[in-house]
Amino acid sequence: MRTARPRPPVHGMRSFPTEFSGAFRDNIRKLLEEHCEKCDVAANGRSTWRTTVRDECTGALVPVYAVEECVNLSSSPFCDYCRCAGWGHHLVSRRRYHIIIPSFEEWDKPLPENFICRQTHLLHGLLHCNGFGHLLSIRGCSSGSCLRGHDLMDFWDHLCRSLCTRSVSVEDLSVNSLSLPLRLLYSLSHGQPWFARWGYNFSHGCYGITKSTYHDAVDSVSSLRVDSLLADLGDSLLAKDLRQIVTVYRKLSGEALGTIREFASYLLGLRNKKNYPPLAFVPHSPSPSSRQRRQSVISSRRKRCRDFDEVAESLQSRWPVRRLRYAAEIIADALREHGTLTRQEVRDAARQAIGDTGLIDFVVKSIGDTIVGGQAVRRTPHPRTRVLEFSLDDVDMSTHEHFDLVKPLTWPSKEEVGRDIDTLYQSAVNGRCQEARIILDCKHWAKHWELRDDTDDKLRFVVEWRPMPWEMANLRGTPLPGEVVVLEPHASMGDLLVTAERAMRDTYCIMERFRAQAVEGVYGDLWEPVMSGGAQSGATIGILGDGVDLESTLRYEGGDDMGTVDCWCGAREDDGERMVACDVCATWHHTRCVGMDDDKQTPSMFLCPRCGGSSFDSFDFDDGKWPLTLGWGEE
Repeated sequence: MRTARPRPPVHGMRSFPTEFSGAFRDNIRKLLEEHCEKCDVAANGRSTWRTTVRDECTGALVPVYAVEECVNLSSSPFCDYCRCAGWGHHLVSRRRYHIIIPSFEEWDKPLPENFICRQTHLLHGLLHCNGFGHLLSIRGCSSGSCLRGHDLMDFWDHLCRSLCTRSVSVEDLSVNSLSLPLRLLYSLSHGQPWFARWGYNFSHGCYGITKSTYHDAVDSVSSLRVDSLLADLGDSLLAKDLRQIVTVYRKLSGEALGTIREFASYLLGLRNKKNYPPLAFVPHSPSPSSRQRRQSVISSRRKRCRDFDEVAESLQSRWPVRRLRYAAEIIADALREHGTLTRQEVRDAARQAIGDTGLIDFVVKSIGDTIVGGQAVRRTPHPRTRVLEFSLDDVDMSTHEHFDLVKPLTWPSKEEVGRDIDTLYQSAVNGRCQEARIILDCKHWAKHWELRDDTDDKLRFVVEWRPMPWEMANLRGTPLPGEVVVLEPHASMGDLLVTAERAMRDTYCIMERFRAQAVEGVYGDLWEPVMSGGAQSGATIGILGDGVDLESTLRYEGGDDMGTVDCWCGAREDDGERMVACDVCATWHHTRCVGMDDDKQTPSMFLCPRCGGSSFDSFDFDDGKWPLTLGWGEE
């Protein structure tokens, strides 16, 4: 009587099996055979496997599915993700594996039709049998799951590392619960995208943007002074909202929050806090002696406050009201940061941002008992030295009278902090439109794992196929990635040749009948040990042979007819953005670069500027009318 196969054990999400030491194509098979249960085989040749992992934080049992897809039987044998990741020149792999954690509602239900095509998965990764893959989607708590985005990324990263995955790409279209793109929001607060926490680095930008251009844009926006941003925004409603929240959070934090990065980092940290510390009074309240001196003077001569804008408009000044207001805001910011200042100290602080000393002196003379940024600027003499001192008071905006006592503050709600994050985000986008757009156009990231060769005494090599000259005529000139082979310590040259041949046959569609004949980079007869041939473990060697089916249509992951990209923005490869081909030279151009709106259909006839079409100017960054690309994902 045949005994049933025991159920595989339940592993933790962060302690999944790590005993794999072979190449990825062998490790993924071992994972499915030893740690998963086979569900069913679909008519299209897809085999489905399932296992269960436990979330160590919540104790939840999470189903994980692996769908093995035979590319020869697939209706979509090519990979658009490889094409957009810059891997369109890779040879088509024979198998690919979908790693899926379905939505919370589907955990206890039978698998639906077109399971791998659904857009509701908490996690969906695609791994080719050559070890290259793509993270397609990830969704956290706001999708109804008990798993956070961090938990899912930890699991995915641990799984890829355990299986000896070689490279994984991701197109960062993730947004937070406010529908704000994380690639810009985290660039403001952390100087790098959310995926960088797990080692994902810049792969390539869209529209010809280079790595240095991207980093320059991130530094420009994140290091921008908040006060400078307020000045750039002028008298807009957005500037007034930003000025108000800056005042509040500087009091709450007890910090200057001078740059966009400091301000955004504080807001994101505040929103993620579960419990706020006790807060009874304004952190930057003056010392008791200063407050008593001011109260003694004010009690004898209480003055109502006027808005500084009204005062500035009534003054006979050679400076416009806009410049007077800007100088007053600089002075008020200095008082918020330093507390009570003398007249000379106010002048010195303002000189750091304003070079016109005449303007500073005029505003210092007029700013007393006026309201700037929601607070009253007080100019009172010191009771002993009689030196004029400037300070800030909270005021009742309905009566414009000051409060004699320190005003208590309360922590904002999560929703209020979220709205304030949105205000800061929109302010940065409008204040630095061009830099923000560059950051949003950089969404392709990748992580590469180096060949691990220090865990045991086995030999590992990266074997590259070296085509003959007559074979190169049917191939693109881009170098092909090599294949990892693992050998025993005392393997012979013949073992290396057989293992390399088997690896090529097992991995690529056009090499199913490949016959290895010789090895480049290692020397010796077939019976001699590999180590005596001059190659060290971990090296890259070449393999020569025949039997490659160069007439097959399944040659490149990006397809045989990828076309030529030659856009004026500098792009020379398909970056996944919308394109149109010239009807004369057949080169592809971004529709945005040639002035076509994304919501409009491409014309029936298009000629690029080189072939006689109209020349198009670059997009005008200053008008502020540019789309924000939003997508899937959760913080």
